[in-house]
Amino acid sequence: MLPIDRRPASYGALSPELPMVAAPAAGTHEDDAAADMSVGQDPVDIVVPVYNAVNDLRRCVASIAASTRTPYRLILIDDASPDPEVRRYFDQLARDLPAHWLLLRNEQNLGFVGTTNRGMALSENDVVLLNSDTVVTHRWLEKIKRCAASDPRIGTITPFSNNAEICSYPRLCENNPWSERDDPELLNLALERAAVPIYPDLPTGVGFCFYIRRDLIRQIGFFDPVFGLGYGEENDFCMRAARAGYRNVLCEDTLVLHLGNRSFDAKKQALSERNTQILLERYPDYSLRVMEFIRADPLKPLRDAARTQHFIAAGGRHRPGVLHIQHGKGGGTENHIRRLIEATSTEFRHYLLTTVGESWELEDHSGDGVRHYHFRHRQDEIWSDLLRGLCGSFGIGLVHVHHLSGCREGLLAALAEAGVPYGFTVHDFYLACPTITLLDARDVYCGAQTDLALCQACLDEQAHFRGASAAVWRAQHARFLDQASFVLSPSQFAADTLRRYFPMHDLAVVPHSSTDLPGNAPAGPRTVLLLPKDGVPSVGVLGAIGPVKGARCLERLVARTRERKLRLRWVLVGYLDRQYQAHQDSDSVFTVHGPYRPGDVPALLDHYGIDLVAFPSAGPETFSFTLSEAWAAGRPALVPPIGALAERMAEFQGGWLFEDWTDADRMLDQILGILDPSQREGLAAAAAKARQAAATQGASMTADTARIYHHYLDGRIETQRPGLARDRVLGALRSAHDHGLAKPRRQSGPMERALLSLAHAGLRLRYTTIGRILYR
Repeated sequence: MLPIDRRPASYGALSPELPMVAAPAAGTHEDDAAADMSVGQDPVDIVVPVYNAVNDLRRCVASIAASTRTPYRLILIDDASPDPEVRRYFDQLARDLPAHWLLLRNEQNLGFVGTTNRGMALSENDVVLLNSDTVVTHRWLEKIKRCAASDPRIGTITPFSNNAEICSYPRLCENNPWSERDDPELLNLALERAAVPIYPDLPTGVGFCFYIRRDLIRQIGFFDPVFGLGYGEENDFCMRAARAGYRNVLCEDTLVLHLGNRSFDAKKQALSERNTQILLERYPDYSLRVMEFIRADPLKPLRDAARTQHFIAAGGRHRPGVLHIQHGKGGGTENHIRRLIEATSTEFRHYLLTTVGESWELEDHSGDGVRHYHFRHRQDEIWSDLLRGLCGSFGIGLVHVHHLSGCREGLLAALAEAGVPYGFTVHDFYLACPTITLLDARDVYCGAQTDLALCQACLDEQAHFRGASAAVWRAQHARFLDQASFVLSPSQFAADTLRRYFPMHDLAVVPHSSTDLPGNAPAGPRTVLLLPKDGVPSVGVLGAIGPVKGARCLERLVARTRERKLRLRWVLVGYLDRQYQAHQDSDSVFTVHGPYRPGDVPALLDHYGIDLVAFPSAGPETFSFTLSEAWAAGRPALVPPIGALAERMAEFQGGWLFEDWTDADRMLDQILGILDPSQREGLAAAAAKARQAAATQGASMTADTARIYHHYLDGRIETQRPGLARDRVLGALRSAHDHGLAKPRRQSGPMERALLSLAHAGLRLRYTTIGRILYR
């Protein structure tokens, strides 16, 4: 990985042509006046070694003139460039040279180390060594100076860049491409808005833009001439600085573009390998330090925070922010949300908040992957302040609540007082009843009973809900629904049931999409169980089957199948509340496949020979994604005569209703009749209707929901809400990063020495032809 070649592209290949830069528009950056007052007025000398590549140089100099407001002196040193255009450009500058600019030319080529050392020797000030293939951004030097002023122990400073190895943004140790369509000031502003700043320590600086404190130069000298034309000189310098008690840090609120490309001919290859060897002989643990830094990637939260702000700034009014709130239990609710996020990502910036008590996990889906934040509600914090702060920090204009159960009291308080418009989608009957399922103490569907006295008696009969007040529960949720901007239901049944408890006129029925479910693409090979090849038909059951989904009913059906010695098998593609892992009974009457991906359903149903999918649900569904999965795989279904399952079956005819869903024997008799060989034509006809239903139902879900979002977001004057403190946002990123980062126990003794040798070998390989190919 290192040492790092950060010499200008003019010392190798030319960089691509990009337009000259202009000064940023007034008012695009924050706290300009305060920033100017916060740094000293001592000038900084900017040393730019030049070797050919005059277009790169013109762009670099133009950016310095446009974007540098603190006192500085610019020292341009032509390292005996053979390109005559460089001399012509220097002559052009000399005709109207500002007093604080200095033009020099080496009589002979000194290389990068010799030229930068000459520039540092001409100065008594702090210096910035700046490649000629860079473009600086607004207030770059002010911010770097502020970084230096924050701690006298800071010896060297490197900013973020698109191409700066360990200081690269957005991807670590990559040359992140930059085109003329990209606005560097937009990214620079995002870095400013995301930064606390904290100026984190680096194992080494990166030489494309390298600030050095003059006191450090006086103490340890210049770059070591032993490194000749270059490669590794700034790494050696940083190691010497660290030994002298100084810090090498990142200035994370600053962007300097580095547009150069590296080329390695045989001569440069030999030089890099030679200098690498010198560096490792001087500092045997250097490569291990760098590799550990890369492995831990402590800068990732900083990059992620900036990436979030970048997408907010880039999206603006054209891509407003929507916050989805769910519980942490997954299932169909999360399935629906992720489908919606994926389908409308070009129109909206989406954020998914999973609430589990005091812990609020936020996923940023605004673009370019997913960034994770782990917030915690503070003991003395008002809930609405947390929600309002999240909306302010992430530019959110609308909240879409999908479930309250993860943090009910906190969310009810927050939504009532935060002043952020919100809507709600019905996924179950949690608002109507604490049971969620409308099942009584005997796991029997209550028929959506609304009589408060009967409902209270039912709750009191169930130990888990004893003490809950049905009246208070409904009153709280009535206020929640009254204040909602919109309420959506995936089925007419769910809408009608909710209206029984909460009379509403503006409840819209928007069926969930049955197509393009998240994870629908086949996931590749999966472990399966084998069934005897004896022609016995298999009935399938899909999903995570607990009491409300019919776990006890399924167990009775399996038991009666065995007792009656029926030619029938049961295969659960999914799992039971009492059997999560894959399992098969010794007689193969019952098989539990275990968890699955939706994209694997067709292949799994084929493997297990399933022609019919049964739904032994004890309570009503509001939609049922597993019915969509069965239909999409071309399997007809047998469903209970209640809820959205019955509603969808009546509309699309992709199967049958159970004639008596409370009697296991009658259910089995109906299944045997459907699967009888004489009924193959009827089975095939139902399968065809199932496929048609999967292709049509919910086709407009994405468009309908997006239309609702636009109605509440477009043309609305966005309220500028105060965001959370930047250190809290960064802390949430760090918490999520640390939680997901494996931290192996530190090795010692012979093992550590073996790892160090391996690191050295890897470092040498990095600078071979094969190593560069593998690295990229």
